[in-house]
Amino acid sequence: MFFFAKIFRLLQRQTRARKLGIKFNRVANFSVPDNLIVLAKRQNVNLPSEKGMDGEFIEVLLDDCYGVEQLSESLMTIIDIGANVGLFAIAARNRFPHAVIHAYEPNRHLENYLKHQSQIANFTYFLEAVGAEDGKVVLDIREVSGKTRSTVSESGDIPMVSFRRAIERIGGSVDLAKVDCEGAEWLLFEDRDTWQLVQHLSVEYHLWSGHTHAETRQVIENIGFRIRKQIPIDNWYGVILASRSR
Repeated sequence: MFFFAKIFRLLQRQTRARKLGIKFNRVANFSVPDNLIVLAKRQNVNLPSEKGMDGEFIEVLLDDCYGVEQLSESLMTIIDIGANVGLFAIAARNRFPHAVIHAYEPNRHLENYLKHQSQIANFTYFLEAVGAEDGKVVLDIREVSGKTRSTVSESGDIPMVSFRRAIERIGGSVDLAKVDCEGAEWLLFEDRDTWQLVQHLSVEYHLWSGHTHAETRQVIENIGFRIRKQIPIDNWYGVILASRSR
């Protein structure tokens, strides 16, 4: 059974790679490409040569870890909280060609990458964190940029916009919220009212503050979502794909 699952995953990765105009044979010899097919046109991409970027690329674009392929192409408003260098925004643009996409990333060191990706994939980015309310954060920047964490602090130098205001900016409601913000998602979960404006959720959640997989599921159900899939990765994080209960 494991052998067939492994073969199936390889075939999926190869199929998605072909759609992006690249080749994939196996993880061990995969290198992050410098160009991709975005909106049916080959485009140069600007990605850092940092540790872990190849794995991030595979997860987001070849494994569809945020489940964009499972959602209707008709989605029109998408918020990306924790955009990093814009890989999810590229995946979202290819899946939802007509959507308005807003991407939020507080790490200013990633702006050159985000700016480039925003030009080829037609999305708007904000160098801000997103929280329960307006404020400021301090960043703990890690060697792997995707692991950077934020802490709310009045002495911070990075602006934080409230979840409500982020949704107001894009028109007052959101078809899909992708959230991967290294633990800050728990601040967002406090704002139950604003979550009523979101139809679909793809979240990588983090457990290092004493939370559990079961608790995370319960919290997301309590803010009105039906869990479509939960993937516990290990004792520290997991992924949930959910849609609003009707």
